[in-house]
Amino acid sequence: MEKDKIRGICCDVENCIHNHKGCECTAGSIQVCSTCSDPNCCDETICKTFKPCDGCH
Repeated sequence: MEKDKIRGICCDVENCIHNHKGCECTAGSIQVCSTCSDPNCCDETICKTFKPCDGCH
């Protein structure tokens, strides 16, 4: 899995299966989208790659 990850993606969501050591994303790809349907609302985003894990960190 190490060779497939995207380098330089920092994430502090510690309960995600792709989080390594509390700050590094190890997903091979990520999808980020807006949380609202209004095109003028772009202040909030969500990582759709997030997968929860039990007992992480």
